[in-house]
Amino acid sequence: MTGAGSGIGQQLAILLAKQGCHLSLSDINEKGLEKTVELLKPYSNITVTTKKLDVSDREAVKQWAQETVQDHGCVNLIFNNAGVALGSTVEGATYEDLEWIVGINFWG
Repeated sequence: MTGAGSGIGQQLAILLAKQGCHLSLSDINEKGLEKTVELLKPYSNITVTTKKLDVSDREAVKQWAQETVQDHGCVNLIFNNAGVALGSTVEGATYEDLEWIVGINFWG
């Protein structure tokens, strides 16, 4: 699951943990991931792995996917939950801003 360090991703991780799902969690925000792991401690019957990950870096995502399979054996569900927003109009956004948004919201 990407974007597991806060918000919907964090709450989804808790919900899945309650169901007994083993989790491979990622987020660019390491402190957020640490908080999520702390919230998952009551569910000691599951395996949780984490990775600080920039989902706009395709090679890093591929590496994480391989690590997830190595650590967990198989993948049954994928949640591409990472997302960002820009506080600007389209006219005020640069091409780089739009590439950043698409790189995370579409690919991540």
